[in-house]
Amino acid sequence: MRRPKSKDFRKQQRVSEENEIKLLDSWIQNQLPERGSNPISLPPLPKNAPVGRFDDNTFSRYAGEARFEQLPLSKKTKDGLREVKFVTMTDIQRASLPHALCVRDILGASKTGSGKTLAFIIPVLEKLRRERWGLEDGVGSIIISPTRELAGQLFDVLKSIGKYHNFSAGLLIGGRKDVDMEKERVNELNILICTPDRLLQHMDETPNFDCSQMQVLVLDEADRILDSGFKKELNVFISQPM
Repeated sequence: MRRPKSKDFRKQQRVSEENEIKLLDSWIQNQLPERGSNPISLPPLPKNAPVGRFDDNTFSRYAGEARFEQLPLSKKTKDGLREVKFVTMTDIQRASLPHALCVRDILGASKTGSGKTLAFIIPVLEKLRRERWGLEDGVGSIIISPTRELAGQLFDVLKSIGKYHNFSAGLLIGGRKDVDMEKERVNELNILICTPDRLLQHMDETPNFDCSQMQVLVLDEADRILDSGFKKELNVFISQPM
């Protein structure tokens, strides 16, 4: 039987997390990439270059780097990446992550298999982490995907990369019989991965469905979502007060 963690341990853990968040915020702000710049145009630093904060309270560059360990990411995210053996970033990740970690709006395009999923899953995890998002805070991010199959794949990636975080997540897709159970729990979930029709169903039918505190909205394969006739539904959702 596992012993409950002591009050002192929980306090130490909380202080450690707060210190990490302060460090990451300082790192991000200290090395902000220029708006509109393409980090891929920067040559990566040498492989043995130091990473993080230096003695003079400056930080290593993260825009243009090639490896996940060189980014200002939480230990929990880095542990998740390391466990599934993600080490080197793809071009879409190198181009977008330095800007996404600064909480900038991103419009990205690349072919299938290029690593787009991590390019938005990581910023979702990191934004909620830095906001100290908890189970009681409700919906913090919604990721909309055009099909059930793609949504399921995203959910699997989220579970593997985010396994060390404490966020609750739900997969909301059409064709499932447990919609009533979803309605009971959806406001308790921090991250929703859903298809447009299922999201609109909850907006129409779920009492007190609340995404007013949402921090990050992701449209995965936005062109396919719009081509599939969901433009009207998306406009309805985006027009809701957040």
